[in-house]
Amino acid sequence: MPEAMTDRIEQLRRMLESEPGDAFCLYALGMEYAQADAPSRAIAHLEQSLRSEPDQPYAHFHIARCLAATGDRPGAAAAINQGLEAASRIQYDAATQELRALRDDLNG
Repeated sequence: MPEAMTDRIEQLRRMLESEPGDAFCLYALGMEYAQADAPSRAIAHLEQSLRSEPDQPYAHFHIARCLAATGDRPGAAAAINQGLEAASRIQYDAATQELRALRDDLNG
């Protein structure tokens, strides 16, 4: 893992120590792990982020991408559907479009 990425992960971990349920920090940490090719860690942090703040369609989007990367297509499809529901609840059209595009890509 590149040093800059390791530093960002460590910084985010320190931030979480003072505010463990911070949805943004958990999401950012999940994204760092996704970029570091650590999908299970990414998924765990993104799911924690969703427990703190459920209406995050892009957290579902990235969970779906991580699941697809590990070969879990049914799990990815479920994450996409959950993301579409979240995007609908908050009327986030851009997220809806990106989630649909991901679904189409996975259905290839």
